[in-house]
Amino acid sequence: MAESEFCPEKDELIRSIDYRPPDKPWMETKPVFKKGTYCFAAREKHLAYLGFPNPREWEVGAEDWQLPENWKEIFIAGMEDRLKRFRSFRLFMDICVRCGAC
Repeated sequence: MAESEFCPEKDELIRSIDYRPPDKPWMETKPVFKKGTYCFAAREKHLAYLGFPNPREWEVGAEDWQLPENWKEIFIAGMEDRLKRFRSFRLFMDICVRCGAC
């Protein structure tokens, strides 16, 4: 198989993997947001049209996401609602090992 100019060599890639466990517990590790590793936000006009709360222009990589003060309560209430309505979500939450893949 021909090597791509965009991909590192196989040996170089293998050497770059750090197999040591992190120094801090996994819950204290800050996520790294790099371009191409997240979904882009919808435009403000589309959010407003659909009736979504807090429509605004924002970037995932921004330091301040301009969330409402009570964003945690809103999120937890939404999760509670979905846990009551969807058995599949309850099952997922029972199985979830918090790997971050989702």
